Amino acid sequence: MRPRPEFDPDRIALHIACIDYDRASLLVSDLLENMARMVGVEPRLEKGPAEQAFGWTFYTLSVDKAVATRFSGLPDCDILRSKGATFDQKFASWLNSQLAARMRGVQVRLLSDLESSQSGFF
Repeated sequence: MRPRPEFDPDRIALHIACIDYDRASLLVSDLLENMARMVGVEPRLEKGPAEQAFGWTFYTLSVDKAVATRFSGLPDCDILRSKGATFDQKFASWLNSQLAARMRGVQVRLLSDLESSQSGFF
């Protein structure tokens, strides 16, 4: 069993599932890095190892919460209008919609939501 990552309240931990790992990981990283540049924050992305199952590749990625927080304050940013009870859930929901518009076969979930989910990743 792999060691569980420590909880860090200053980071948003995401679990990403994708069909095309090379394209998807580049797309997600570029999107988050561009967001960080727009608001003047160092993104400090941390990516976990990729694992394959059922034709999908799963990996974890965490980003500084400051990136999402500052980006949500920009005009015309709809992170805060996205579905979710917490800011992290709203950010993951918003990120899913952004990725869906750019590439099919990519899904993002918060790690904290997966641990309490009865239905698993999908």
